[in-house]
Amino acid sequence: MTDFWLPHLAFTLLAFLIFARLTRTATQRGILLAGCLLLSLVPVQGISLALQLRTYIGDLSVASLVLLGWATLCRFGLSHAGARDRLASLALFAGLAVLLYPAALGLSYADPYQLGFEPRPMLLVLGLLCAVLILQRSWLGALTLVLATLAFALRLGASENYWDYLIDPYLALYSLGALLSAAVRWLLARPTRKLA
Repeated sequence: MTDFWLPHLAFTLLAFLIFARLTRTATQRGILLAGCLLLSLVPVQGISLALQLRTYIGDLSVASLVLLGWATLCRFGLSHAGARDRLASLALFAGLAVLLYPAALGLSYADPYQLGFEPRPMLLVLGLLCAVLILQRSWLGALTLVLATLAFALRLGASENYWDYLIDPYLALYSLGALLSAAVRWLLARPTRKLA
């Protein structure tokens, strides 16, 4: 059942965030969110729009859904994550991407994806990372890890691999791109030293 609803949730949140800028009030945003959910259920050639989208982009990770959900709640008044919290979250997912995707692209002989089928060592490492995030008050990263791990434990998604709950190519590209953009902005904002 959750395998049916997760693509609809992804479609709803993505569509809402794309069009949320067109709204001015919380009521309008609520109507837009409900409309996006109904739109996700509209059948096209016997398959709902959400499942049509899924055939093109695949499943989003639970971590992506949590972050999309957070961004959606921010449109309804939830306070945005602080710059430090956002940076720590981006670094976390960029680090996971760097660990996983080079091997998936055949650039490494190691296969970290296999660890996701019996993820006890991963759970220990990510549990420690989560504790560090909590100590640093990076609530967004910690919440995302906790909910992705809980979804894996309850097998809420179609996959049996822990990695698929933690990261997907879109979250990887976004995290790496946003970190690179932040680094460029930081370098450009540094005061230039005068040449002696």
